[in-house]
Amino acid sequence: MNTAITLRTHLGVLADFKPRLTEAQRRIKNVFLANIDPDIQAHFLNRMHSPRIVGLDSMNYWIHNKRKGLIKLLKKVDIYVANDQESRDLSGEHNLIKAAAKLRSLGPKFVLIKKGEHGVLLYSDKFVFSLPAWPAKKVIDPTGAGDTFAGGFMGYLARAGKANETALKNAIAYGTIAASFNIEGFGLSRTSSLTLRDLELRKKKFRECISF
Repeated sequence: MNTAITLRTHLGVLADFKPRLTEAQRRIKNVFLANIDPDIQAHFLNRMHSPRIVGLDSMNYWIHNKRKGLIKLLKKVDIYVANDQESRDLSGEHNLIKAAAKLRSLGPKFVLIKKGEHGVLLYSDKFVFSLPAWPAKKVIDPTGAGDTFAGGFMGYLARAGKANETALKNAIAYGTIAASFNIEGFGLSRTSSLTLRDLELRKKKFRECISF
């Protein structure tokens, strides 16, 4: 149950999507290129005015069908976010540390590998950081947990205004906690009413779980 199997992919309206940005939007400093065609992601990024932090997400469909475009885009981003299966597919390495190192060599300063119930691995030339998942008692629906993690992660970095080692570690913690709420209900039923206080309280309990 921890391995997603894709039977087919329907792009729908995203097949012909062309992002339109206002001048104010083009000056946003923290950019997350969510999972979509790498050519569209590149077009979007090229229209931005000197973003401070650029994160990138992708999926197996683009790894298999738009590999060259994805690899080219990796040279322009700061953080590449992928799950363990995607990391192995793109790098050709089974060991996740080797996979992260290979992906780092493709351009991004940081490689963040999501491992589902086994937590998160962050790799860079200067440090490696690993954090377990929240010890959930019951999982209702894991759909969207990765996107929720990315939202919490990038949200914290945007608030911090920097991406140093301390900020990245805290961002991973917030992303992990946000995702832990997501899996407790279907769709947005659990996350739509979340407050920062909810995140802070669970983060405090999480810190107690991993301190030694």
